Amino acid sequence: MQDDWLGDQAQGGTEPRRGLNLRQIEVFRAIMLAGSVSGAGRMLHVSQPAISRMLALTEDRLGFKLFDRQSTRLLPTPEARKLFTEVEGLYRGVERVNDLAGNLARSGAGSLRIVASASYGERLVPMALQGLLQRNPGAQVSCRNVTYDELTARFLTGDADVGLAMEAPDHANLKAVELGRDALVCLLPASHPLAREPVLRPEALQGTPWIGYPPLTPLGRTLVAWMGAPAAASAAIEVHSPATACAFAQQGLGAALVVRWSVPLALAPGMVLRPLEPAASAGIWAVSSRLEPLPVLAKRFLTAVGNALRTGAGHQI
Repeated sequence: MQDDWLGDQAQGGTEPRRGLNLRQIEVFRAIMLAGSVSGAGRMLHVSQPAISRMLALTEDRLGFKLFDRQSTRLLPTPEARKLFTEVEGLYRGVERVNDLAGNLARSGAGSLRIVASASYGERLVPMALQGLLQRNPGAQVSCRNVTYDELTARFLTGDADVGLAMEAPDHANLKAVELGRDALVCLLPASHPLAREPVLRPEALQGTPWIGYPPLTPLGRTLVAWMGAPAAASAAIEVHSPATACAFAQQGLGAALVVRWSVPLALAPGMVLRPLEPAASAGIWAVSSRLEPLPVLAKRFLTAVGNALRTGAGHQI
């Protein structure tokens, strides 16, 4: 029991005929239900004197009595009975809100808008969604593969709840958390001369067609760090997505440097993967807005992404 439960209510005198605050409404309702001050105190886990003081302040503020005392009981006045009808309507509304919140938490009902780098939209996002939707069958999901530049715009226009990117966006209204790293590998036809090498080093790509990325993209910057700017500029073909690079490699257009999550789980016939040396990797960043809280369904999606990352990209090389 805490007699200071009244807080600031006991300070500064009384102000008749003002509206009630939520604490006063709570005490009034408890007395109506319990029929006594002591019973209301037990319901609210507050001392009897604190309840009595709150009742006195409430009646003084309203300018009329709420209860007539009869022995140990408090009998509600006609005004109190009318007020109680409205209070119960308020509490039923609160219960409906709580019931809805509970149902949303249990069922995962609602909508989720995901934007992702195409590198992660091919396999990582679907794998995560499989786990998410098994546990949240009522959820509705919209997923869009976007470039790094487009991802930021989607959040700023309010068209995304959560995103997966290779780099953390440099914007004051966005926040990002790195969930893991994704290794770069080389996808190439088994007939390609480099397929005989157990690992591929930067110098091995010189003099042979290979598929790279513009230097200002996340993967472009990764390749510059791995092989140096002059060598990174020697790609025969530039694409903006590892998924596109994989398709080009399958057509024999060159060796594709890609992240593992962008490679189809079942390689096309005649295609092989080779690791890079020294190792290179790209980030897997969860992106969200700083301006509003992350929805429950988005949090669950990121948990599912973490589970998928622990399972692994699925390729042994």
